[in-house]
Amino acid sequence: MNNNVSCRFVKEEHISSGDWLSLARITYLDQNGTPRVWEGATRLTRTDNAKIDAVGVIAFYKRLLHYDCIILVKQYRPALKAYSIEMPAGLVQENESPDESALRELKEITGFTGKIKKIGPILAMDPGASNCSMRLVTVEVNGDDVDNLNLKINGNGVRFKEPLLIPVSELLEKLSAYASAGFIIDSRIDAFAIGLVMGNQNRKNKIPTTLL
Repeated sequence: MNNNVSCRFVKEEHISSGDWLSLARITYLDQNGTPRVWEGATRLTRTDNAKIDAVGVIAFYKRLLHYDCIILVKQYRPALKAYSIEMPAGLVQENESPDESALRELKEITGFTGKIKKIGPILAMDPGASNCSMRLVTVEVNGDDVDNLNLKINGNGVRFKEPLLIPVSELLEKLSAYASAGFIIDSRIDAFAIGLVMGNQNRKNKIPTTLL
């Protein structure tokens, strides 16, 4: 293997398209200079000037004297042939910034309003199958605000989404229970939950320094 040679895109040939997705045959050179062929999907909803297709919202629901919760969504996903448990998410509309998209999606799905805490970098959504990309936006929802006291289910009859409030400290346990019940867990929220548990364990395992 020649470690000084990088893989390189050669060409993309259109195969087929539907209303929302396009399929292409992609030719590239591997690290040895050998031509390879791959198939990949592209979202047709991405505008010419947009760098991402969608946003995912990591929404923390906070109330005084209550456990902090994370807002998730239960939704039927036809491609999975099953219900999924995932974070609020949606496609970025034309001329819409990631923070605007995140707050709009959160409002549409749950009725909650929040404040942007962080906008993450551009991330691959499914790099083995498509060029779809997204940003994760962290939002804080003030549960003591009168407008944020109750979940408001989006039952528009087209893409029914049921919001869920789950205590952050119980997130991984609850996700495991949903998985056992037959739901498909979004990989991003599962990785987030594992990271929370590992971070807490690392903090607990630190040996305090004491003066003798």
